[in-house]
Amino acid sequence: MNRIQLYILILVAPAIIYSIRLILIEIASLLSVSNYAKQLSWLKQLIRKLTGSEIKEGEINEELVNILQMLSIMISAGESPMMALRYISQRSVGYIPKLIDQSFSKYESGRNLAQTLEQIAVATGSSQVRRLTNSIQIAIQRGTPILDVLNNQVQSLNKQINLALLKKSGKSEIALLIPVVFLILPVSISFAIWPSIYGLNQAGL
Repeated sequence: MNRIQLYILILVAPAIIYSIRLILIEIASLLSVSNYAKQLSWLKQLIRKLTGSEIKEGEINEELVNILQMLSIMISAGESPMMALRYISQRSVGYIPKLIDQSFSKYESGRNLAQTLEQIAVATGSSQVRRLTNSIQIAIQRGTPILDVLNNQVQSLNKQINLALLKKSGKSEIALLIPVVFLILPVSISFAIWPSIYGLNQAGL
């Protein structure tokens, strides 16, 4: 391989790697809504780790809160749950709206709200989505309003998000104390006592 070919390879390699990463991410998304999503969840997780496209549970919860709030508003305005989900998936940006849109594209109108959320729960592996799915299924069986289930889930998610933020802020405060205790404080004490030590040495004590 001569020098020109080496230069071309160096220039083209990042584009090839980036293209492979996009293809793998798309494969992981397709696995999320496939009929074998549960069986191939390990492959999806492996691809997301290799590509660095893992979705954190906190991000999923934040997206879920926004979606449930919009869903509650649309259902209270008289819209059906499935039409509200379709509208949200078309007008929103994020991981969960993309999954909803892919689910609609694959199954068209052959799924109800609980089945769609079950698909999302399998794809995300989120305990909160699973809990929401179970609550909606119970509400449908008992004939209770879905709107109350959505509002209760929003309140629960907001509490969990606030608790996660408090834990994160506590860890950040502890991390900020490390340079203060081990770096700034010793240097400040050294500057404070150095003139006294220097004076005592000069005096021969």
